Amino acid sequence: MVDVLYSLVDINERFNRLIFNPLYIYNLDMTIITTKLIFRHSLSIDNQILDRICEDVLPRIRHHVNKLTLEPNSMERILYSFNYSQLYSLSLVDFQEEMLLQYLTEGDTILRNLLAEQITDLTIDIHIKLISPPLSKTLSNIFVSILSICKRLNHLNFCQLSNYRCLSIEIYNLSLTSCMSSTLRTLIINVETFNDCLCLLDGRLQCLSTLIIHVEDISIASSTIDNTKKLLKLKHFSLISFNRTDKYDNFVVPLLRRMINLEELKLYLSILRINSTYVNGVQLYDDILIYMPRLKKFYFCIEASVYNKDIRIDLPSNEDIQNSFMQRGYGPIGSYIQPILIERGIKLHITNNKPQKEKQKSSTLIIFRHLVILDLIDAHIDYAEQFLFDKNIHLPRLLYLRIRYESLRMVTNNFTNDEARLTCGKLKYLEIHEPFVRPKNFHEYFPVL
Repeated sequence: MVDVLYSLVDINERFNRLIFNPLYIYNLDMTIITTKLIFRHSLSIDNQILDRICEDVLPRIRHHVNKLTLEPNSMERILYSFNYSQLYSLSLVDFQEEMLLQYLTEGDTILRNLLAEQITDLTIDIHIKLISPPLSKTLSNIFVSILSICKRLNHLNFCQLSNYRCLSIEIYNLSLTSCMSSTLRTLIINVETFNDCLCLLDGRLQCLSTLIIHVEDISIASSTIDNTKKLLKLKHFSLISFNRTDKYDNFVVPLLRRMINLEELKLYLSILRINSTYVNGVQLYDDILIYMPRLKKFYFCIEASVYNKDIRIDLPSNEDIQNSFMQRGYGPIGSYIQPILIERGIKLHITNNKPQKEKQKSSTLIIFRHLVILDLIDAHIDYAEQFLFDKNIHLPRLLYLRIRYESLRMVTNNFTNDEARLTCGKLKYLEIHEPFVRPKNFHEYFPVL
């Protein structure tokens, strides 16, 4: 959109009629996005381009803009120079946490006034640092500030644009009075624990009818939070949690039974059970659906595992994974792999901290053509070696690796061997939670990080 505005304006009257058509400019995206597959990051607009847009374009279209997307480096120039009288939807993309909190809390800024008086739809996309903890207190403060400032807010998408690298917030430790809204109807958010999910449904968001929530850990629920009161206003609910939980029957099912007016339900869960490897249709009906007489749409992806047995995963209908593991029977990892289809790619999360008894090799090169994200945080180093060594497995589109530092250091022989260099050399995102000092050859091994 930025390039079009800059290159075509005032070429002739015909182009101007097209560019300045209200149907075209109502949704103005002032970012230059470097998106590959599922990762979105913005670049700053060139100063020359920005000058011309602010001088020749924005004064002529500002009253027609309903939706505006901004990145941090050009926000003040674009937002503070003009009055956007018809603006109701705002997206703040790739902002640093501390910078955004400063905008929200210090002084009577234009942004604060705009959020308070006009904005009904808000999207927040925080810049993700290469190595940083997924949980941030600053994010919680930003969330509280938004609810406090935005008096007309109906829709809030908070830190979910990045899809996989979820920055979570804690609601449980926020006071009820500091985290309230009487207008918010739709919330899309990542939270740390199931307690946080319950808190968002404890009445502090009085008009909430749609909740799309990614819960990092479903393992603990406080006895002081009421998980029995009926949620009469909730109409749409999506619960996503990729980490395995054994609390499905004790925590999740009671929550769902409260949603007696629900019209749409989406569940994406990985659960552990004692007596069963699956959740069948009869169980879903008896445990959940019978309590939702108004339900019209139900989507679910539930992976069930059994205690003290080999984990059995029903693989989705994906050609690469089916061929690689089921048909070819590749070694012992076939029963431990958890492929999860996400919006624009495939994530593989391997959960097995025991060494392989037999390191079997395939006579054929196995290619995962669509694999973008590889999660080895819960995997033994044997599996890191299998996937990162470009011998029997080839990962042409891998961009994101989540792994423990010690496993990465050992499998790469202190970032010196060539077996994993081809795979590691293409990575653009590396998630390591524990602190470490980068050796001198680290950047050579990961040249595009």
